[in-house]
Amino acid sequence: MPGAASLNRIVRATVVALLISILGATGAIAPVAAAARVPKVVLIVGPAGKVTASYRQLADQAAVVAADAGAQVVKVYSPNATWDVVRGALAGASIVVYLGHGNGWPSPHRDELYPPTQNGFGLNPVAGVDDSAHQYFGEAAVAKLHLAPNAVVLLHHLCYASGNAEPGLAEGTRDQSIQRVDNYAAGFLGAGAAAVVAEAHMGPAYYVKALLHGQRSIEAIWQASPSAKGNTFKVVSSRSPGFIERLDPDSTDGGYYRSLVSRGVTAEELRAGSTGSGAGTILGSAVAPSLVGRGLAFGEPSFASLPIAATSTRLTLPVTSGAAKQIPAKAKAGVRWDPILVEQPAAPVAGPGAVTSPSPEPTPEPTPMTTAMPMTTTPGAGSPSPTPSPTIEPGPPPTAAPVGPPVDLVEPERIGAVVDVVPVVRTSAGLGIKVTYPAAPGLYRLVVTLHAPSGMAYDAATQALLVPVIVRVGGPMAVAYGAPSSLAVTAGASSGVAIRVVNAGSQPWDKVMPAAPITQIEDPGADGLFAPPARLVATWVSAEGLAVPEPVTVFLGTTVAEPGGVSSVLVELTAPATPGSYLVLLDVLSPSRGPLSALGSAPAIIRVTVGEVPDPTPTPMPVPQKVVE
Repeated sequence: MPGAASLNRIVRATVVALLISILGATGAIAPVAAAARVPKVVLIVGPAGKVTASYRQLADQAAVVAADAGAQVVKVYSPNATWDVVRGALAGASIVVYLGHGNGWPSPHRDELYPPTQNGFGLNPVAGVDDSAHQYFGEAAVAKLHLAPNAVVLLHHLCYASGNAEPGLAEGTRDQSIQRVDNYAAGFLGAGAAAVVAEAHMGPAYYVKALLHGQRSIEAIWQASPSAKGNTFKVVSSRSPGFIERLDPDSTDGGYYRSLVSRGVTAEELRAGSTGSGAGTILGSAVAPSLVGRGLAFGEPSFASLPIAATSTRLTLPVTSGAAKQIPAKAKAGVRWDPILVEQPAAPVAGPGAVTSPSPEPTPEPTPMTTAMPMTTTPGAGSPSPTPSPTIEPGPPPTAAPVGPPVDLVEPERIGAVVDVVPVVRTSAGLGIKVTYPAAPGLYRLVVTLHAPSGMAYDAATQALLVPVIVRVGGPMAVAYGAPSSLAVTAGASSGVAIRVVNAGSQPWDKVMPAAPITQIEDPGADGLFAPPARLVATWVSAEGLAVPEPVTVFLGTTVAEPGGVSSVLVELTAPATPGSYLVLLDVLSPSRGPLSALGSAPAIIRVTVGEVPDPTPTPMPVPQKVVE
């Protein structure tokens, strides 16, 4: 018979077992099976101009594969792929797919690595606008992301990421390609990725399928890619310790369109680190901040200096209603220069009557890179060759079917596509922004956008408060005119037209020349040198071939020849004798450089309507008739 202590233990055990069975039946303390985690696949399509639609198709193909494998799929596509949306979507991602613009280093755009904008994403600066402009978020922002354990990043159709350059630019050396691959992967590896794949000429569906099925390593998956060339070599990563770079160029001469930076992760290990909460496809979204409702209104931007190519200035964005303090102190501004008419540099002109050499033949455009099209070709198969038609009798060879140019889905940078985000300084006049004029002279549309301190753009309603302006950017030798756009005169009549001329370039129009045996407009200085002044030439033009007066020449003041110089003159114009529509073209003629229009400065145009000469004969008064009753 058990003792009291033993009996107590038996009773307690029985009671505990009974309680567990009762509570377990009610679910109070019964163990609950953890919800299964699935891989989270995030597909990002950045704005890339005309090829954005093709990028969306490639991403959709990968999305179908991921959804069929039971993954959680998140789509973030242009025009709604802003940084805040992308950043939120990437939290816990096992597979990251990005198609868009790439900005890496080494490149011709910067002399050194610039983490704020290089080696990351090119995204929409403002949600819901279009697929053209893009803002770069580089490795400095990417490294702060939190990806899932053993995540893999897939970069497709980017410039620089696989070691390539931009279409039309020289690829550079082998060492530069190695650097580009290493640099582009660094931020993603810092965010927790185990591998970064870059493929310039194929879509991501192959990799997504291989990573969501089977147990192969990422190295084996990459080696078996349909785009493999069989020229792989390895390099130890300089920026990411413990990682190995693999590059597979087209040949020993270059063609760096495939790369992998990894530390040996397998597809099974990637899936084991999944954090996705459930299968299905969702669209990434975020609410953009806004300044609407604060009573703010903005005026037309103004510049502190003349718009001269490749120079810097301060732009003032005036606040015409409300107060600048309504804008956060650390706000930013985006600056984009959309080209309207970019001027090509002309050969220098020696002077009036100078003979110039003929223009060289245009340089042929470089042959675009051929792109594999996964949606239309069998993986691993080349494009079919045209089959010649059989001939029954001897005769001329059959005419080959016309073949279009190669397709290239790697989109190069274009002037006006990149939004540079810079700090804003609040002043009593409004907002001060440091800007740099475009390097190429021409006519541009300047678009300014406002951004929160985080860099995310304010909503479209806020951007609608800003006023875009048209800016003519001059080159080193440039002129700007203040002249009426139109005139109405009588045939044969003379009238004085006030014209203002400004040296809008960074160089003088004329060089000081030794005194010569010609009529001197200016007295020579003490050193026997003089500077002949430039002349304003007004030329009549008739589109109908009507007779026009001779050009009119007016000497300008000597101070206008220096950068920023201004001269106001009165030009006496005598109208043509025949009524009709005419143009008067205004151009500056430099004694040492010739017409400035030949150096890239467009002449000013005055549209002139020449009317009939009024009949001097008075109209006789009618004679009243006598009324007979």
